[in-house]
Amino acid sequence: MDDLKWMEKAFLEAEKADPAETYENPRVGAVIVKDDVILAKGRHALFGCEHAEMAAYSSLADKDLLAGATLYVTLEPCASTGKAGSCADSIASWPIHRVVIGSTDPNPSTKGMGMAKLKEAGIIITNLHLESMNRNLNPAFFHFFERGLPYVQLKLTTSEDGFVSRKASAPVKLSNVACDQDVHHERACRSAILVGSQTFLADEPSLTVRHFETEHEQPKRVVLDRRGRLKNVGAQRLEGWLVYTHDKEWAKSCENVFCVSDGELCGILEDLSQKKIQSVMVEGGPTLIAAFLQADLWQEMLVYETDVSLGAGLKAISPNGSGIELGTVGNAVKYRYINQKEPS
Repeated sequence: MDDLKWMEKAFLEAEKADPAETYENPRVGAVIVKDDVILAKGRHALFGCEHAEMAAYSSLADKDLLAGATLYVTLEPCASTGKAGSCADSIASWPIHRVVIGSTDPNPSTKGMGMAKLKEAGIIITNLHLESMNRNLNPAFFHFFERGLPYVQLKLTTSEDGFVSRKASAPVKLSNVACDQDVHHERACRSAILVGSQTFLADEPSLTVRHFETEHEQPKRVVLDRRGRLKNVGAQRLEGWLVYTHDKEWAKSCENVFCVSDGELCGILEDLSQKKIQSVMVEGGPTLIAAFLQADLWQEMLVYETDVSLGAGLKAISPNGSGIELGTVGNAVKYRYINQKEPS
């Protein structure tokens, strides 16, 4: 049996899933094959709902056909009993002959344990070690569990002549509704959204997902306020926010305010990791974006270059090199930059 051929079919299933819907769960696909015929296929489509293996199983009308069949699944079946239960335990009860996985799950709650449960049940296990394909499919999930830090996605909207606003304290609307819808889809993929104190004071953004319907929770709202500029805005305005500051006294007096000092950006990411936040979209202005770029604490950057011309103002910033053009969304051309310094 051509394992790579059938695994490719499973990855094609996984690619159909929307990362804004799977959220903090990885995109996973599965196919059940017998006598060189696909009996069933499935994918994890919605955070908290059935996983790919169970979706394939559910779609198979005649469960007797599982006898002697092979399950191809892009990622090791989960061993923990989370929102959807343990897939490894369920599969162990099937009369299936063999399970082929794309790679092991980096999540310590499953890593190696899913395979162990299946082996214990007498099922033959094959690992194709396609980690690079799974990392490309689920970059934030793999980054978080392999590196122990949230995946950082920088995002900036600019005018066609390279500005973000006319001046720092006077934000200007550059994107139209269709562009905003794409930004909100990107937001829906992330565990948290981070801005600087200047953005908070100028915009007081809600940072919610509004132009895209989603079943999972809203991203956590995070603000970096080094000098404690927000200390006097009132507790109500900061309710639901995570605030990071150099002001030790303020941090001592408020449960949602945390003190960071040297290496502040790394410290923030480490603290967010402790709070189980897998990924962060940084939507601050060019100063905050520049800080992440200079500290090399980023994995991806999105730039929305709109058709609005400002003539002068606060200059935008982007990484060195050329971004990948992803197409036009509303009144903007969308570019993605990938941090090429990231270790493989």
